[in-house]
Amino acid sequence: MSTGKIIDVGLSLDQEYIKASVENIVKAGIVQALGDPSVLVRDAINQTINRKVDREGKPSDRDYYAIPYLNWLANKVVEDTIRQALTEAVQANADSLREEMLRQLSSKNFKRDLASAFLQSVLNASESTWRMPVTINFEPPKD
Repeated sequence: MSTGKIIDVGLSLDQEYIKASVENIVKAGIVQALGDPSVLVRDAINQTINRKVDREGKPSDRDYYAIPYLNWLANKVVEDTIRQALTEAVQANADSLREEMLRQLSSKNFKRDLASAFLQSVLNASESTWRMPVTINFEPPKD
């Protein structure tokens, strides 16, 4: 607000005074329209935690798999914690895990089981025409 006169001799109003008065009226109207601040904050928190988000945590109402933000956040915290714990466990036991894997891979039972599983997979695939199409052509290939 200006330090000058509110009304001068020509009966014109000070523009700064009008601007400050209008701002005060608008601010008072906004505060009144918002209502109780605790209710406003509670509603904002409820909207945030119940907002549907996609798999990346971005707001999305269109995604079929959208879930409430609070659920997504809880899942993410659990996944990150488990991932970190597993990483630490593998790193701490890397040498013994490597030795055990080499021992298992070099065993006769593993080689026999691997060969059996591979042959069974080939046989199963050969029973399906779309997995293993076979065509016979008696014409010589054209170069």
